Amino acid sequence: MEGYAKLASLMGAHPEVLFLRRFGALGAQNLLYLQAELVQLEHEFRECSRENERSNDRDRANLSKEWFTLAHANGGHERQWDITLQIRKKLKEYGDALLQQSLLQQLKQPNPTALEFLQHWMKRPDMGCVYLYGRDSDIWEKPDLLDLVALKPQQSEGLFSSWLADHFLQKYHQTIGKYFRKPHATDSFANTVHYSQEGLHRVAGLIAMSIASILPIAAVTVLYVVDSMPVRLAIIATFTVLFTIALGTLTKARFIDIFMATTAFAAVQVVFISNNMGTAAA
Repeated sequence: MEGYAKLASLMGAHPEVLFLRRFGALGAQNLLYLQAELVQLEHEFRECSRENERSNDRDRANLSKEWFTLAHANGGHERQWDITLQIRKKLKEYGDALLQQSLLQQLKQPNPTALEFLQHWMKRPDMGCVYLYGRDSDIWEKPDLLDLVALKPQQSEGLFSSWLADHFLQKYHQTIGKYFRKPHATDSFANTVHYSQEGLHRVAGLIAMSIASILPIAAVTVLYVVDSMPVRLAIIATFTVLFTIALGTLTKARFIDIFMATTAFAAVQVVFISNNMGTAAA
C-alpha cells in the first residue's frame, strides 16, 4: 500500500489527522461570480417586467399579474418567464454555495501537534514514508494554516487538557509510556502509538477535581493558623487568584461561571474569618 491509499488508511483510522484545504479564496470567488450573475439576471428581469407592464397588448401587460399567463406565454412574450426560470436555478446554486461556505468557515484549524505528527509520519521511512508527486504534494508539508481545516478536531477540556495532549504526553511516552505501549506492527501505522483522547480527558478531570478539593481546605487551614488580619486579607486575595487561575486553565467554564464561582469562594473565606473572630472574641 502506497501513496494516497496509505495516507487515506491513516486518516480513516485516525480522523483527528484528517486535514484538508477549504479553498476559501476559490469559494469566495465562486460566490462573487454567482452574485454577479444574479445581479445581471435581476436587472434583466426588472427591465423585462417594466416593458411588459407598459405594453398596449393586454395579455402582455397582465404577465406580471397572473402566473398562468406568464408561465404559458408565447409569441415572443415568454422572455420574462425564461428569466424567472434562470433566476430560480441560479438562486438554488447560490444558496447551496452560500450555506456550504458558511459550514466550511465553522471548521477549526488543525491542531499544531497533530499536524506536526502527520508531517513526520509522511516523511519518515520507518513510519508512513508517503510522498505524492502531484501539485498537492506540499499541502501538509508547507500548509496554508488559514486554509487548512480539521474534519474531526481534537476536543479540549481546557488549557490544561490541551497542554497534556500537546506537550506532556510526548515526554511521558519517551520516559515511561514506551514501556507499556508498543508501536503498531502494521505497515500503515508502523512505529506509531495511539493514546486515547478520552483517557487524557479523564486524567485532566481527575487532577482538576483534586485541585478543586484541595484549594478550599488549604485556604481555610492557612486562615485558621494566621492571626494577623492584614496577612489574612493577603491570603484571601492569593487563594482567590489561584482559584480563578485553576478554573480558567483546568475547565472550559465561561467567564460568567468563573466570576460567580470565584465570588462564592471569596465569600466562604470571609465568612470563615468572621466566624473565627467571633469565636475568639467570645
